[in-house]
Amino acid sequence: MPWIIAGLTYSAAYVAIVLALWRHTDARLIVGNIALLLPPLVTVAAIVRRRRAWSGRQRVFWAAILAWAVLWFVGQIAWSIDEVFRALPLPWFKWYLVLQLSASAMPLIALVAWPHRGVRSEATVTAALDISVLTSLAAFLYWTLIIAPGMVPSQSALALRILATIGPLIRLATLIGLFWAFRSANAGPWAAVYQRLALGMGLAFAMLVPLSLTPVKGGYQTGSPGDIGWMLPFWFAAAAAAIAPASVPEQRRVIPGPRPREHAALLYAAVIAVPLVGYGTRYLIPLGDPLDRYRDAATAFAMVWGIVLVMIRMRVEQRAVEQADERVRLLATACEQTAELIVIVRPDAIEYANDAFCRATGYLREELERLPPRRLVAAGSFLAIARFTLTVARKDATTFEAACAAAPIIGADGRVTRFVGVVHDLTEDLRLREQLVRSERLSAVGELVSGVAHELNSPLQVMIGTLDLALADPSAHIADLERVRLEALRAGTIIRSLLAFVRKSPRERILCDLNEIVQATASLRNYELGTAGITLREDYGGLLPLVLANRDEIQQAVLNLILNAEQSIAGAGRGGEIVIRTRLAPSGADAVLEIADDGPGVPDEVRNRIFEPFFTTRTGGDATGLGLSIAFGIAAAHGGALELLRRSEDGDGRGACFRLTLPGAGFPGPALVH
Repeated sequence: MPWIIAGLTYSAAYVAIVLALWRHTDARLIVGNIALLLPPLVTVAAIVRRRRAWSGRQRVFWAAILAWAVLWFVGQIAWSIDEVFRALPLPWFKWYLVLQLSASAMPLIALVAWPHRGVRSEATVTAALDISVLTSLAAFLYWTLIIAPGMVPSQSALALRILATIGPLIRLATLIGLFWAFRSANAGPWAAVYQRLALGMGLAFAMLVPLSLTPVKGGYQTGSPGDIGWMLPFWFAAAAAAIAPASVPEQRRVIPGPRPREHAALLYAAVIAVPLVGYGTRYLIPLGDPLDRYRDAATAFAMVWGIVLVMIRMRVEQRAVEQADERVRLLATACEQTAELIVIVRPDAIEYANDAFCRATGYLREELERLPPRRLVAAGSFLAIARFTLTVARKDATTFEAACAAAPIIGADGRVTRFVGVVHDLTEDLRLREQLVRSERLSAVGELVSGVAHELNSPLQVMIGTLDLALADPSAHIADLERVRLEALRAGTIIRSLLAFVRKSPRERILCDLNEIVQATASLRNYELGTAGITLREDYGGLLPLVLANRDEIQQAVLNLILNAEQSIAGAGRGGEIVIRTRLAPSGADAVLEIADDGPGVPDEVRNRIFEPFFTTRTGGDATGLGLSIAFGIAAAHGGALELLRRSEDGDGRGACFRLTLPGAGFPGPALVH
């Protein structure tokens, strides 16, 4: 909108100045030629400023709009030199007019890129070639129909009439094309872009239709109010560039999609039109030597140039097809090598089945291609109930998770006539599940409270005693006051660690050092373990890869494992030892944490159930059975694994050992562990 307001203000000021200088022809001429140079530069600045925001065919579209402004600007400079400095009254039939006339068709030709259909990087080159061919054709038509005849005095009047006709028709065609693009954009973000371009072209069409008749009458001169018809489209184009949506990065397809060919027929028609127009006008409007020879040469050159561009386009498309075929062959080879059963089914036939599917079903591939897909499904399976989950969209565009069960209804002829489905809203179930997880976290925090209270009591007692001494003579107790500050910081660290654990944390994941998380978590249980007669031995490996994780979730999983080991030893009624080890996985890419205890261990008969929710081997009301299941879920959500080892696997035969493996993010952690 600021560009539109600036353009309207600029145009209004121009009209006011021109009217004020109406009797001063030379002054109006100079003002008009200078004023016409700024608007295209505005478009150039707006597009160049945002050039990095677009890619693919969207960048091609804006490159064409940029070419329109640049070509028109260069042509206007040459026009101004002839009209102002050389005092040529009607410099209509010059080379630079070809630039301006060709540029006037660029907004229409740019629509070949159809930017609202997406980036479509695979079709960028073909779009650029299409625009190049059509622009070359426009330049050839203008030179053949207007410039060349205008050089012959006897044909100049005809050339001016053709100019007065073609100019408005091109602007009208551009307006129609932009309106069509606006409708095709379906009220998307590009609709506003087309709308602004169309408004500018609409104003230009309204202003320049009367102005286009003045050259025929011989009364045109730069510096009239109608010149704003040349200016406004550039201001509106700048406004369109300012609001144009940035290109969305394309998701790489496994198999490239079909390359668009919607403009190939138009391109070929443009090349065929060159000899028809060139040699046709050669006989309909003879100009004599040497212009006819020039026209023949221009026709031949335009034909060769167009054919070269078409051949390049065809080669680009052929190369893309070859790459797609090669990728399909690679994927087909991968499908044949996998042990999984892969089949592609149409409603009435089997299109493809890999070797594993053929071996499993006992059919040859040729037999499967002739076999109705229904024959591969056992009769009883059609009556089975299918269960699945999906995301359901509400009328207000919000969504919810749902569990679905669907069963077919079989008609008298044995065909499926209907499906009956039951949909269960999982919103409340998911809320309760999250609440259970949070309750388990708070339960774990409850067990920490007594230990944290003792941890906080020590620095607070030191602070109080030191302050009592310092208040007697503050100047003599600078060191004591510094000690108070350090103890206060220590107490604050303990409180922040506890609050960070209790607070419901967001799901964002960052690069984390597993050693640091384990050390911070173990420190929360140091006091409680000591009072229970349990020794905590820590062995941290260096250069562990950083992990991409939610720090609070990993801390909760580690704490649950420590609590599990602590409670296992406490249940034996004696002291014991917990060993925490971190190391680099044998693969060299993962970080591994092992927490072992010398408690009674896990009986073989319940090992397979140890990670089930609400399953516990402990007795008493304080056993929720959620600690290990939550840790297991957190590990799985991070792409890792939590497993119960047999103590023989870690070199000991007593107690239990849990191993948490997290995938590394590709960055090494600190070499030294503090």
